Amino acid sequence: MENFALLDWLVLGIYLFGIAALGIYQMKRIKNTGDYFAGGRSFNKWLMITHSLGAGTHADDPVGVTGAAFERGVSGIWYTFVYLFLTPFYWIIAPFFRRSRYLTTADFFEARFGKSLGLLYAIMGVLTFSINMGTLLKGTGTIVYAITGGVVPEWVAIWGMTAVFVAYGLAGGIMATVITDFVQGLLIVVMSLLLVPFGLIKIGGFSGLHRIVPPEKFNLAAPEEITFYWILAATIINLIGIVAQPHIMEVCSSGKTEFEGRIGFTYGCFIKRFCAIGWALSGVIIFGLVMDGQIDSTLLAGKRETAFGIGIRELLPIGFTGLMFASILAAQMSSLSAFMVSGAALLSRNLYKKHLNPNASDTKVLWLARRAGFLIVVLGLIFCYLVEGVAEALTIFWGISTLTGVFIWAGVLWRRTNATGAWASFIVMSLIWGFLGPLGDKLLKPLLPDISWLGLFASKGQLPQLTLAYLPAGIVALILGSLIGESLPDDLLNKFYRLIHTPVGREDDLVKAGVEVIYQGRSEGHPWELKYPRLVNWGGFLVGVIFALAILGLLYFLANFGG
Repeated sequence: MENFALLDWLVLGIYLFGIAALGIYQMKRIKNTGDYFAGGRSFNKWLMITHSLGAGTHADDPVGVTGAAFERGVSGIWYTFVYLFLTPFYWIIAPFFRRSRYLTTADFFEARFGKSLGLLYAIMGVLTFSINMGTLLKGTGTIVYAITGGVVPEWVAIWGMTAVFVAYGLAGGIMATVITDFVQGLLIVVMSLLLVPFGLIKIGGFSGLHRIVPPEKFNLAAPEEITFYWILAATIINLIGIVAQPHIMEVCSSGKTEFEGRIGFTYGCFIKRFCAIGWALSGVIIFGLVMDGQIDSTLLAGKRETAFGIGIRELLPIGFTGLMFASILAAQMSSLSAFMVSGAALLSRNLYKKHLNPNASDTKVLWLARRAGFLIVVLGLIFCYLVEGVAEALTIFWGISTLTGVFIWAGVLWRRTNATGAWASFIVMSLIWGFLGPLGDKLLKPLLPDISWLGLFASKGQLPQLTLAYLPAGIVALILGSLIGESLPDDLLNKFYRLIHTPVGREDDLVKAGVEVIYQGRSEGHPWELKYPRLVNWGGFLVGVIFALAILGLLYFLANFGG
């Protein structure tokens, strides 16, 4: 690590010491599973914003986006920008998670569809967290390998990062994760934007960038891979799948009021959308420096996802490299520890307590939770070594989330939805997506090489074809199964809908109606939510749409500035 000077090591050491101290302090505050999984539902708006940013932003994001932008141009941003016009919907989605008073999304499935679907989601949630972890660890290994020029192999970076976040997450749970996200949120923004000014200075500003880089690299869609139809398909499946991502329950429902959940989820994610502009510009700048001969093209030949790490190595002066390393650790540790804690909740509460030991005490469940995360970590490490790169891992994650997201939406919006429809939808979509998608290509095709259609749409660029193959079939199966099968008894459905439609702060109404509250925590009613619910709901959504349009406009302006 020849360009890692004493000052860089000092910056990195100060960061690690400070974060470790915060984690140990928070560990002493954990008294029960509610504290461990939901932080007592006690966090304010600013903590919720930085936690949403920290849980949703990882170092694999700039790896994937910068790499795609290096190869495809500004359009590479859509590997994370597919969420841009979904973000206003977060304002509407967040209260449903907060009002549910559940600790995990599997609790939602069991209440709405019965025990079998609760068990299914617990298993799928663990799988989802494992894929998330594997993606993040893959990104960590790619960055460290590129920065060090291969001196530190990928496997060393992956296992080193694993040791750090496991120790941290097991100690302090979500309490430690949220508190330190407040510190790490700033570092994540630094990580996202730091390469841009140094790169622009080296290439001669925006005018120099446009002089060297072909004009088509500044288009918002690409002729290959990231086409208009790819962007449309990715947006649709992520709108469906976002509600099924298991950490969203904790991201939306750890605040004191519904308003904390709305503000945190929506505007924490808008900060990430802003950061993505820095990642995309970094990719185009690095491409320009290669074209100009200032960066050796052989360093990136066939390895576009090393662009971010190579940019750190080639562009940053002494001291800033250490700051960037600290930022990368911040982004990874906050997300990985959050995923491990939420996954431990599924394993300990929704598998162990629900199905293996219903009489387990809260102390016993907490003890198991602090150890259950190891299984998710092991699965994440396995996935990390199965995928070729971050972009491929992201498209797999999107598909997995959609398999259960369809009937989460249906379970809230259509009372007739039932377990029969949910199972039918899941089975149909899983089979089509599994056989025609990347799993069919990686797992089945080597065993059955004569079956030509296995993995037919496995490429990340074939996302529109794969989406058309499995999503409509799953929706049809859901409708038909729900019309054929029996719904839950009316009293159970009434309790479920009463729960998600009763604002936080009115828990006494639920007690009077005989509706079980799994975990209330420090719940307060926000006056705006209680007095002006429609204005808050739809007014906030409209403001979110304006924010989304403004960020898209900023991207368009910067992509064309100096041209």
